[in-house]
Amino acid sequence: MAGSNVRRDRPATSNRISAYLLHHLKSLLFSLDKIYQAPTTTIMTVAVIGITLSLPGGFYLFLKNIDAISGDFRSSSQISLYLGLDVSDKKARALEKQITEMADVTSTRFISRESSLEEFRQNSGFGKSIDTLSSNPLPHTIIVEPVEGDTFMVRNLLNTLEAMPEVDIAKLDTEWLERLYTIIEIAKRSVIIVTILFAFAVLLIIGNTIRLDIQNRYQEIIVTKLIGATDAFIRRPFLYGGIWYGLLGGIISWLIVEIGYLAIAGPLDRLNLLYQSDMNLITFSFHDFIILITSSTLLGLAGSWIAVARHLNQIEPT
Repeated sequence: MAGSNVRRDRPATSNRISAYLLHHLKSLLFSLDKIYQAPTTTIMTVAVIGITLSLPGGFYLFLKNIDAISGDFRSSSQISLYLGLDVSDKKARALEKQITEMADVTSTRFISRESSLEEFRQNSGFGKSIDTLSSNPLPHTIIVEPVEGDTFMVRNLLNTLEAMPEVDIAKLDTEWLERLYTIIEIAKRSVIIVTILFAFAVLLIIGNTIRLDIQNRYQEIIVTKLIGATDAFIRRPFLYGGIWYGLLGGIISWLIVEIGYLAIAGPLDRLNLLYQSDMNLITFSFHDFIILITSSTLLGLAGSWIAVARHLNQIEPT
């Protein structure tokens, strides 16, 4: 007898699951049909969501490109050592040999005072003025190429070289890049703040759209509740409507950003020809695209859930 009850329960459970999944499918298609039947509202809502999400997306790609460009310079950091004016040529070359034998140094290049003065005379345009000088004001210079490593290692090497008595000034040529990285870090946090603010804006847009949809279907909801429908049953089409809005808005934002970056690809190619460089724009990867679409869809679901939870409970048959 017990086995017979179990067998009867299994089809009943299976039927409930099938009915549950079938209603989800019907709600999904019903919400899509509602969006299709109101093209003006749909286009306006999706366009606003797309434009809103394209701003943080565009900032994200901009920082991603700047980070990639600055990363190429980081690997070629150099330390310039300007020796004292009283250091002789022989002593300067001996110092260069000593530095070359250091474990953290890849290579060195010695620039004599005479070479520096001659290069300055040719490139500065002040050749006649330089000829009037009674003595050479430029020091011997040693260019040190550190072993590739982290910033901490390079800084330690800089401090070691700066402490040498023959060295007057030790300059890390990528100090400007460290400042740039600091600015980029500030910009990244600013983008996070902007993204959060625009995410709230998307929640408000979708929430307001769903609220208007609930008000337009007020009588339909009343009748549905009178025949015994639960709040979960009534809620599902609205939730799927929010998901559609979020999904379509995410796709529009992706298209806006991609078209914007394609628009500047031509001028960038001309800039590469002028400067004989090889800069390439980084656009959304597949991983970035999935994150954008997933985030926009979840925002749509969250916005519709908030609107439905707030307004659906206020509608009760009298």
